[in-house]
Amino acid sequence: MNRLPVILICFIANLLCTKVCLSQTVAAKVSTFLQQNPQEKIYIHYDKNSYVTGDTVWFKAYLFSGSQRSHAGKNFYLELVNEQGKLLKRLTAPIFESTASGNIILPADTSANTIYCRAYTEAMLKSDSSFIYNKMLPVINLKQRAGQTQSGQTISFLPEGGNWIDNVPALVAFKATNADGLPFNVNGVIKSDDKIVTEFATTHDGMGFFTLSPQPKQIYKAVWKDATGQEHTTPLPLAEPIGVSIHIANISTGKKFYVFRSGTTEEPDKVLTLVVHANGTIFYQAELNLSTTTMASGTIPVKDLPTGILYFTVFNKNTQPVAERISFINNHDYTFDVAHSFATLNKNKRGLNEIRLAITDTIRSNLSLSITDAEIDPHSADKDNIISHLLLTGDLRGKIVNPYYYFTNNTEIATGNLDLVMLTHGWRKFNWENGPAKSDTIPSYAFLSIKGNIGKWPSFKTDVYASAVLQLTDTNTVVLPMLINKEGYFFRDGLIYYGDAKLYFKFDNKSLNVNNLKINFRDGLVKTYPYPFLQLTPDTVSKITAPATLPARLQDYLFQLKNTRELKEVQIKSTKVTDEKKLEKTYTSGVFKDGISTNIKVGDDPRFLNYSSFFQYLQGKVPGLIIRDPLSQSPSAIWRNDPVYFFLNGFQVKVSDIREIAMFDFDYLKIYDPSMGGTFGAPGGVISVYTKRGKGFMFDGKSNKMFTMPGYTPVKEFFSPDYATGVVLSKPDLRTTLFWDPNIILNKNHPEQTVKFYNNDVTKKMKLIIEGINFDGKLVHIEKIF
Repeated sequence: MNRLPVILICFIANLLCTKVCLSQTVAAKVSTFLQQNPQEKIYIHYDKNSYVTGDTVWFKAYLFSGSQRSHAGKNFYLELVNEQGKLLKRLTAPIFESTASGNIILPADTSANTIYCRAYTEAMLKSDSSFIYNKMLPVINLKQRAGQTQSGQTISFLPEGGNWIDNVPALVAFKATNADGLPFNVNGVIKSDDKIVTEFATTHDGMGFFTLSPQPKQIYKAVWKDATGQEHTTPLPLAEPIGVSIHIANISTGKKFYVFRSGTTEEPDKVLTLVVHANGTIFYQAELNLSTTTMASGTIPVKDLPTGILYFTVFNKNTQPVAERISFINNHDYTFDVAHSFATLNKNKRGLNEIRLAITDTIRSNLSLSITDAEIDPHSADKDNIISHLLLTGDLRGKIVNPYYYFTNNTEIATGNLDLVMLTHGWRKFNWENGPAKSDTIPSYAFLSIKGNIGKWPSFKTDVYASAVLQLTDTNTVVLPMLINKEGYFFRDGLIYYGDAKLYFKFDNKSLNVNNLKINFRDGLVKTYPYPFLQLTPDTVSKITAPATLPARLQDYLFQLKNTRELKEVQIKSTKVTDEKKLEKTYTSGVFKDGISTNIKVGDDPRFLNYSSFFQYLQGKVPGLIIRDPLSQSPSAIWRNDPVYFFLNGFQVKVSDIREIAMFDFDYLKIYDPSMGGTFGAPGGVISVYTKRGKGFMFDGKSNKMFTMPGYTPVKEFFSPDYATGVVLSKPDLRTTLFWDPNIILNKNHPEQTVKFYNNDVTKKMKLIIEGINFDGKLVHIEKIF
């Protein structure tokens, strides 16, 4: 337990802390700020820990806000950046169920030891850009030499709450790091006028603390020795003559706070308001009247609060923040269980393996699974993972070494060590005065969009309708009604497609010729966003090894990738593809591919044409789905009291758009019930409609102006050879990632799944990692060696 230092206990007298309703001015300021500035954070599960040049990086991104799944954005951006901050590659992907996945190939010609993976959403760009995801990926290549450890050591001193005030007892934390950002042990003394006033020493990962009441006009310095015995001197921050400070102590019943002010101070600093909040919600509030005393305290029960960082901010009478402290709550309420076992474990050359995954409750869960060669992707028990990142490191600036240690170690010592992390990483995350800078140039649309205006637009008294014809790379075509207002502006979002598409405009008004009009449009994606490049330090002590000294296993894999980026396969026999698989391949892509849905081939149903409308056909077809006014021009579809979302050939459309389609044009339906609707942000479920024209219909654009419309980055399928079907590889199978699946969905209707994969030619020890979230915002991280 973190006990209050003796010097602070002796200082406590004339306690006065009256808990009353929070000042409406402060309440409005804090609530408005938290609502307008949700801090989104990203965690990425990579298929492995390190890569070689030319390697493919497979990833699954999870997005959170506070301790819950984030619903702030629809578009995900991932960039590869070199050590000089130069952009190497860029990827975009749609966000579903607060996740995004894809793959990106590392440059084969780089000589860098590391490549940085930078990721963000539009919501993050509108908030504090210093919390943009940034991860260093170790890369081994043929050009590099063995990495060298940098020299240099620094120590930083941080007064609790941000302020060090004359004659006010204070806890001062410190952190000692080397040039690689890694901690080292240190011990020393604090001096003033060459007299020793106290001693200090590290207690965990280069961190520690001491207590001291600074005296007026005194200058303090730390004299310390490193592990080699070399002596150093570091000046401490200057103490302020007046001000406010805060101390937080962990006690058995919760968090004990102490708020101090200097003996003489400004009048506004004598009437203070303490606000305690987390995840955008205020949990505790109190007014502290220090007009006749210099200290106030109180206890905050935390057993019912969610696990995560708790923020304590003290405001003065003018609603200015004067002290802030963060503390961590761990109520062990953040995980859910995924049962996992090898039904078949075969480490022989190209042996078949089967893993069974199952959830023990009925809550929908979204998982990612990687199986790698443990010899070159070793186990690291305490490194950052989905739990430690989304609950701890994703909310803090600066490097934290082995953060998962604080979740697996439940001792009092570990609790005290975690409080040192709070003290050394947590001063003033929020800019309460102005808030993060906003930018109106950053869009916030639902997936891809078509937005623009038409130059030389004739004067019309009413809006004009056009048809936007979007021809995709797989020859599928969709015709979208497009409303153009009297000023020539048009907009439509909710589009999901991959790769570049061809866009044509076709006007219903025969007097309009598209070739005589200047059409300007944008796809709604962020193109570039300038912000400072932050060069990171390694997550753990790891040196890049020269290729000549690598294990033979990794050398072979590296040289194989240099000559060919993928294993080439020859299929000598194959299994029969079912009719349903053929339909899926013909019609669907992206998020609509496979999944848990009810599929109907209406084009083969002779009774379908007997219905007067598509909505009449749906009546009574699906239990729980309510169709109102099916024969009218404005029908509606409700499922569990929420409206159903409709997609036409992969694009979100209005009900009226579906109503206008002739019955003989419908061909295929995919119906997702409300339990699956979260994938699309649709609590009432989704009905995806495919027309015969959408299946290969080609728009004749020879005499019309055509535009290139960029879509999301195409995703290739993870190559996992199926040796049971007679696949023969032209080269030895040296894969380091044996299996990767970023989108395993389990729910009450599909509570378990068995995945199969084959071993390569050399692996004798496998590493399994399962990570994921469920709809309650709970997390799972499982890492095992087999």
